Amino acid sequence: MNRIATDVLVIGAGSAGVTAALSAARNGVSVVLLERSGFLGGISATLPWLGFHDRDYRQVVKGIAREFAEDLIVSGAAAPYSLDPKCGSAFSLNTHAYKILLMRKLEEAGVTCMMQALFVDSIREGDRVAGVWVETKSGRLRIDAQVIIDTSGDGDVAAHAGLEWQKGRTKDGLVQAPTLVFTLGGVDRAELIRACKDPALQYREWFKGHPEIHKQFTRNLDDLAAFVFGGFAELIEHARSEGGVDIPQSRIVGVKTHVEDEFTVVMTRVLGLDPTDVHSMSESFSRLYAQIPPIVQLFQGWIPGFKNAILREIAPIMGVRESRRIMGDYVVTADDVISGARFDDAVSMGGYHIDIHRPSGSWVESYNVQAYTIPYRSLMSRDAENFLMAGKCISATHEAIGSTRVIPICMGQGQAVGLAAAMAAKKGGAVRDVSIPDLQAKLIEQGAEIGESIGEPDYEAIEKYGQLPLTEEEGTTGEADPVTQGAWVNKS
Repeated sequence: MNRIATDVLVIGAGSAGVTAALSAARNGVSVVLLERSGFLGGISATLPWLGFHDRDYRQVVKGIAREFAEDLIVSGAAAPYSLDPKCGSAFSLNTHAYKILLMRKLEEAGVTCMMQALFVDSIREGDRVAGVWVETKSGRLRIDAQVIIDTSGDGDVAAHAGLEWQKGRTKDGLVQAPTLVFTLGGVDRAELIRACKDPALQYREWFKGHPEIHKQFTRNLDDLAAFVFGGFAELIEHARSEGGVDIPQSRIVGVKTHVEDEFTVVMTRVLGLDPTDVHSMSESFSRLYAQIPPIVQLFQGWIPGFKNAILREIAPIMGVRESRRIMGDYVVTADDVISGARFDDAVSMGGYHIDIHRPSGSWVESYNVQAYTIPYRSLMSRDAENFLMAGKCISATHEAIGSTRVIPICMGQGQAVGLAAAMAAKKGGAVRDVSIPDLQAKLIEQGAEIGESIGEPDYEAIEKYGQLPLTEEEGTTGEADPVTQGAWVNKS
């Protein structure tokens, strides 16, 4: 029987997994990182990143995530952060350079990256998850570990080990709508910016009712490397009524990247997805790909600056915003996020607004938040002594995941659990025995932010870019009407 052992095993090499593996290895333990695809980074290697900063324009995610960003900026593969009154910040990067960077950094740290390795099953021994079974090109393999970190996104390892988990909304189990991101080239940046500056077109839904913020922010667009979209609703309505356009999104959603003629489109969506069911996932891919041509036609025919746009690239993976959430010793709630909760066992931070792509209906449900911390208790399973998690499968509610799931925040979680896993592995693997003060001190020493040094609001940035109120006025979250039929609804 093929069998290997390691101190720390990380399953899933998305944004949380790569930082967890790198953090653990840099703290002196052996690490195996499993990834089912042929590249590292997961969804973070397909689109710009949002949420390094909070609504006060303070950087709340630092550490390894900031290291990645700064390395890419220095090499010319990314632009500096673009501050944003809704998302905190946008970071536009060359995702292919990022994939190369990850491979190099993990190799330098001594991480064993096992690519195109498919997790098959968990091995449970009492109150421990002793290891996993993996299918590889070399055959089936057993991997044993002192500490296991589930960064699979779907909580696969936890589910197979019989650990407690939840999925979707409490009332019906539905998860947020997924998206297959794609990139358009041939965009006329100047014409697009002129349209954004026209308050009548409302390129950004969040500025509705705040004309002063619209004016304040859009006067900076010429100088911003990247900026976020969530609007142009009237243009889409015209396209539907006059041009017969049939698409699943009621707003233009995406990011104008730092590349002069490129735009990342985040508008495909499927309702009724079950990300843990192969038939549902397969049907979703089919529907998502079918939506891309009409969305491209929408841009070309109806959106300023896109007359000569071309389809340049489709992401290799689906962006699944929500799946299983592994239940930990604490469950982070929407109230924690909105109120800016500070926990005694804080190990990472977030400041991104709660952004729920409605499981039934169109557009999104959004709530502005204050900078909050994420407790260590929400990153360890309540049912196993050696099991940690990071990314969108942490112990949180459906609503809270709407904020904690974004890429930089997942990276911060990953760094925290990677360090905790290394500390636990050196003492037998019990993650609850890790000293919280020691863990926090080491995280701070290694550049992470846990709420100790974010400082005062950046009043100069607030004056320059504007600041949305914590409580949105009625109507700014869009319509909530349920969608029960159409080409974008799963039938399986």
